[in-house]
Amino acid sequence: MPFRPTLFIAHRQELLLAGFVAMVGDLDLRVAGVASDAAGTVDGVCETRPGVALVDCLLPGDGFAATRRLADAAPNTRVIVVSPSGDTNHLARARASHAVNCVAEEVSRQGLGAAIAMAAAGHRPAPPDPFAVVSARLESTAPSGADAHLTRRERQVLRHLAYGLDNSEIAAALSIGLETVKTHVHKLLRRMELRDRTQAAVWAVKHGLA
Repeated sequence: MPFRPTLFIAHRQELLLAGFVAMVGDLDLRVAGVASDAAGTVDGVCETRPGVALVDCLLPGDGFAATRRLADAAPNTRVIVVSPSGDTNHLARARASHAVNCVAEEVSRQGLGAAIAMAAAGHRPAPPDPFAVVSARLESTAPSGADAHLTRRERQVLRHLAYGLDNSEIAAALSIGLETVKTHVHKLLRRMELRDRTQAAVWAVKHGLA
């Protein structure tokens, strides 16, 4: 018999939560538990220890924050973030939260099954998958030309700024302290002669870093 991971499913909308439960049931996968808010998700996953968790990014209490907490509290559970839009900000925030994938709410049964199987095996999608493309950009430290005067870490921070991540998300993504992030932001703004992080984000997008 092939290995079939247990799942925990968290979504803010009752109808969509029921829909995901039905979809994974059709895939012959066992649901270990469900939740409709961030606190219940963290508690439920820590109690049931599923192989994979589907976590709505817009959960009351912040689905991204719940995902970050699970990276420490339940490291053996692979989290797939569910996004209502699938936009690049959600993809970037999912990766920064240490999710292994991010799928849109309208994902097909086949697509969901493939994402779950990949997550259970400890794999992340590869380009040209949008999550993989955004992840690669966030993780890159190679100079693009225009940012060659920045340090390796400053280039990483700049790429995260380009996707709209806040300092706490950048700190979690790079496993560094919040004050260290603030220092990097301050230094890169000074080197680039920019006024604030919004200008830095606009500059980064203009130069193809996001």
